[in-house]
Amino acid sequence: MSHAPDTDDEFAYIKWLRSELPPQTPRLELGPGDDAAILRVEQKERLVLKTDSVLEGQHFILKAPGVHLKEVQGPAATPEEVGRKALCRCLSDIAAMGGVPIACMAAVALPRGAGVKLREQIFLGLSKACATYGVSLAGGDTQSWNGPLMLNVSLIGEMQGERPAIRGGAAAGDVIAVTGSLGGSILGHHLRFEPRLTEGRFLVRHGVSAMIDISDGLSGDLARICEESSRRYEVGADIAAEALPVSKAARRLAKLEGQGGERALEHALHDGEDFELLFTAPAFRWQRIVREWPFDTPVRALGVVRERKKGEPAIRLLRKGEAQELALKSYVHKL
Repeated sequence: MSHAPDTDDEFAYIKWLRSELPPQTPRLELGPGDDAAILRVEQKERLVLKTDSVLEGQHFILKAPGVHLKEVQGPAATPEEVGRKALCRCLSDIAAMGGVPIACMAAVALPRGAGVKLREQIFLGLSKACATYGVSLAGGDTQSWNGPLMLNVSLIGEMQGERPAIRGGAAAGDVIAVTGSLGGSILGHHLRFEPRLTEGRFLVRHGVSAMIDISDGLSGDLARICEESSRRYEVGADIAAEALPVSKAARRLAKLEGQGGERALEHALHDGEDFELLFTAPAFRWQRIVREWPFDTPVRALGVVRERKKGEPAIRLLRKGEAQELALKSYVHKL
């Protein structure tokens, strides 16, 4: 890989980007360098569209001289990790639909005067992630301003004949399940997670009734499934504390905080940016999922969707069979 030109000329930077692009899909008819990108699409195909941003100070703290974080704050992000995370957040949402990613566009707002190395490494992280997950970088935009680093990625995918998994399909009696382990992502997982693309594709083919990626926290994201699935009649969820896959990072974070297992469980229930797949499925389909699951990524049942009666909480936590209301402490975006 060559180095980005040490100049403030936008077009010189674009020319360098074009020379360093990862392999492109043959369906990308016109890529970076024109007013817009052209992608060939077959008729009657469902496209999946997603856009998301990462903001310095909100989704990461940028590694730099003089930046020293407490251990409980997790590691500072390298520019390469920022580029990777920006794409992988979108990929995780495509995974939650059961889709297949095709191409993306990226827009970056650089802090004015940040220097050539920052923009070079951000692109390197984005480019490597595109190559890893088979995504064509079709174009984008670069700006500078008197503010923090911001990177936006817009991603397009397709369903390739499958019906997308949505949040609003859960029904009473469905099994609630999750991939991977939960909690403590601040210790580094939020920068280095693997979007569950192949797992999401498998699950949509096996008829899950609802699915979401855990970006804000298990409790809040499960509540969103229940809310979106309550259009015909109200549904809630019961999950067992003993079934929760508490991650090693959650236990380590609790220890750093001077606390024990109960705090680790809190992290598993409410921490954001796990980027695992939370889904529901009828019992007979869940049995088939378990029987045919081909991945190293663990998958486990957490509980069951129930019909929600008036006055009942949306989410209940079962401890040794006894139900108690689960407060929703996961992340909430404030505008």
